[in-house]
Amino acid sequence: MASGVSSLIPSSLFGFSSFTIYIILLFIGIALVFAGKTSWKFIMYAMGAYIGFVFASIILIKFNITSLPTFIILMIGAVVGAILVNFAAKAFICLVLGGGLFLSIYMVTGTPIAAVLGIIVFFISYVWFSRISLYVAAFTGAFALWIAMVGMGIQNLSAQVVAGTAMIGGILLQKYEESLEKKQRYRF
Repeated sequence: MASGVSSLIPSSLFGFSSFTIYIILLFIGIALVFAGKTSWKFIMYAMGAYIGFVFASIILIKFNITSLPTFIILMIGAVVGAILVNFAAKAFICLVLGGGLFLSIYMVTGTPIAAVLGIIVFFISYVWFSRISLYVAAFTGAFALWIAMVGMGIQNLSAQVVAGTAMIGGILLQKYEESLEKKQRYRF
C-alpha cells in the first residue's frame, strides 16, 4: 500500500479492516460521482441520522432517562441530526466557496471589496446549492475514489487519472440526464 494514504486510515477502524473501509469509500465515491445530487443528499442525511442517533443514545445513557419512550427520543435525535448535518454540510461548502474567492481576490488585489464578493458568492451558492451540489458531489466522489484506489495499492498517477476521468464523465452523464428530464417535463 502507499505509505502516504494508508497512514490516513488505521488498520482497524470501528471494527473494520482498512481494506473494507477502502471498498466502502470506493462505492461511496462511485455513488457521488455518477449520482451526485441524489446520493449527496442521501449520504448527508444518513450520516446525520447516525450522528443524531448516537448523540441521543449518549444523552439517554448519561442522564439515565428510562421513564421516557427511548425509541421516540432516538428517532427524534436521528431526524434532528439528519437535518443539522445536511444544513452544516451545505453551509460549510458555501463558506469554502465564498472564503476561497475572498482569499484569492484579497491576495491578488488587497482590497476590502474581496470580502463583499466572498459574502455574495456565499449567499448565491447557498441559495442555488441544488445546482452546485452536482459539482461538489462529483469532486468529493473523485477524491474518495482517489483515496480508495491509492489505499488499495494502485499507483498514484493512475488513481488520479481514473478519478479525474470519472469525475468529468459523471458530471457529463448527470447533465445529460438533467437535460432529458427537462425535455420530458416540457413535452407534456
